[in-house]
Amino acid sequence: MKIRYLVFLLFICLLNVYPYDSIIKWDKNVINGDNIKFDGKSFYFTEKDKINKENISYISLNLTESTNEAKNDLKLDQVNPEELLKRADILQKKYQDSSILVLLDEGIQRLNKDGSQYSRSRYTIKIMNEKELQKSVLSFYYSESEQKTKILMARSISPDGKVSYLKDTDIVYTSPKQDLSFFSGRKDQKIIKAIIPDVKVGSIIDYEWETEEPAPEDPNQFYTRWYFGGDKPVYQSKIKFIIPEDKAFYYVTKNFGDEATPTVTTEDGYKVYSFIRGECPPFVEEKQSPPSEEFIPYIVGSTFKEQTYLSNWLSKFIKERLVYDDDMKKTIDQIIAENNAKTDDEKIAAIYRYVQTNIRYLSIKTSLSSGFSGHPAKETFQKKYGDCIDKSILFSTLLNIVGIESYPVIVMTNSEAQPLYGELGIVSGNHAINEIHLGDKIFYLDSTSTTYKYPYFRSDDHNIKVWNPILDKIGFINPPSPESITQTFNTYIDLNNDGSGSFKKENFYTWDWDAGLREYMMSLQEVEKEALFRNIANGDFPGSILETYKHSDPFEYSKDFSLSYSYQAKNIAKKTGDFFIFSLPVKFDFNIVSTEDRKYPILYETTYGEKDKIEIKMPDDFTTKGLPENITIKNKHFEYTGKYDFIEGKLVFKSEFKRYSVRIPAEDYKDFRKDMLKINYFIKTPLILEEKGK
Repeated sequence: MKIRYLVFLLFICLLNVYPYDSIIKWDKNVINGDNIKFDGKSFYFTEKDKINKENISYISLNLTESTNEAKNDLKLDQVNPEELLKRADILQKKYQDSSILVLLDEGIQRLNKDGSQYSRSRYTIKIMNEKELQKSVLSFYYSESEQKTKILMARSISPDGKVSYLKDTDIVYTSPKQDLSFFSGRKDQKIIKAIIPDVKVGSIIDYEWETEEPAPEDPNQFYTRWYFGGDKPVYQSKIKFIIPEDKAFYYVTKNFGDEATPTVTTEDGYKVYSFIRGECPPFVEEKQSPPSEEFIPYIVGSTFKEQTYLSNWLSKFIKERLVYDDDMKKTIDQIIAENNAKTDDEKIAAIYRYVQTNIRYLSIKTSLSSGFSGHPAKETFQKKYGDCIDKSILFSTLLNIVGIESYPVIVMTNSEAQPLYGELGIVSGNHAINEIHLGDKIFYLDSTSTTYKYPYFRSDDHNIKVWNPILDKIGFINPPSPESITQTFNTYIDLNNDGSGSFKKENFYTWDWDAGLREYMMSLQEVEKEALFRNIANGDFPGSILETYKHSDPFEYSKDFSLSYSYQAKNIAKKTGDFFIFSLPVKFDFNIVSTEDRKYPILYETTYGEKDKIEIKMPDDFTTKGLPENITIKNKHFEYTGKYDFIEGKLVFKSEFKRYSVRIPAEDYKDFRKDMLKINYFIKTPLILEEKGK
């Protein structure tokens, strides 16, 4: 493993030979060579190239030889301070508002012939804003038994060209704190921390580091990933993937344009795939835009074209863990009996509830395989804790006891870019859930939460790819229909002659809203609940007086969660001359269409449905002075109906909204926005009431 040291010339007094990267003179010239020699007065590569020690500012020495084959010859390109300052000037003129300018982002990722892996990276940025000064604090995380990470070089360059280097003695090695939700169970985890000196606004930060993985768990698996842009402007980004000639290597480029083809060379039995890209403008995120990976150029590489090898590798571990014992069967038999579960759906619901409430979320992982394949079901059952893969393995095992076919599956939640399953063989995901086969139906459940009633599961699991290693299949979780995910809000108003009145509200919830409210109500004391409903009433109409409130039992999972409350309010209808103005108490979020144009699509977590009904009992001598015309909107993304009726002497407003799409393409945005604003205009058009005979 290479280690860079700052060597003070005062202490060097013997003739030595060192492998090295560079010598930096006081005039900032950088001199390169293969073996540097020192005779007590001068440094030199050959006798004719001697440099007096008084003319040298800094020497970077590699004092420890690598034990990994063919690593010492891997060097990144040299870019001197003058060139970096020039790049900074170019970017600064074009991106004056950027807080960071990325001048160079360079890397090497290598699979060695013995299966070990090595990477080396250099990152150079200019700090343009005080809030970015923390970038001078470097932090690298690794496990000593698996990886070795070293800071090779770090320096700051001031606008006037002054260079300040990090000293080896200023690099600190610490152990991370382990919290209650994630604990690795390992004592060899380390964090390398260092602060680059003399960094101010306007400084350039330039640092280089390497990571060596001497013995991967599976030496056949090698994955590469490189981003050529991000949320900051980039002057240049380049990467080399180095693979043994006898190894297959596949890669996928995204958003790359004409520069997607690498330069491929052969060196010492290795194939070198070199990608380089020039200036990349920043990705400027919009509200609810998709992950940046959909727009910035990047490359993903793998030694596998498809998933079969990886499915076989991972399913071996998972199958070994899908084993139950007599105690587990006895517990499940008791749960089924206590819930009087007769049908398969009732059995799944009972076991789903058991795993959610009795197995606490806690992660303890020590390797790649345990991270993706978890602990044995028996261990999780006995210890009553585990993370997503542990809980999914246990859930499938318990369902298998009662004859339900179920599999743990790997997913990437919808807040992240989806894995390239189907394009490349890759182990990728941040979550594990359950795939259940019931008759001709395949559906999914997520037992990591605590308050989801069957068949609901977290909305960040909707609209994503699924990898089932045991079946070696890639699937997709379609979002639920908006009809099944509909929230219902009923309001009953008894209006008085002076514009005051009484309100009664009844709300019925599904999916995430159901689960979230259950969990929230479980956490509140009764006095806190009363304060909550009082605040809700005052949010509708300031000065309201709460009369009653109640909610369904949050521990009752046979029906959807609901709540109701009533209150007295003044100025429900505001008097203006001879008329009263009444606005519908309907709260619809239109912030997503607040801008006229969008560059990127709108991305929702899931579909949505909402039904609103408002019944207004007016005084006998009140009438309406016209009503807004009924409205019907239907487009490729949603439908909406809204109408007014007089039913049994009451004015009744009804509306229904159903959004089928989770993604609104940028090219559809203007039409989408226009129709959404029609809804906004309709529900915000006030009703004009007047007393008869006036």
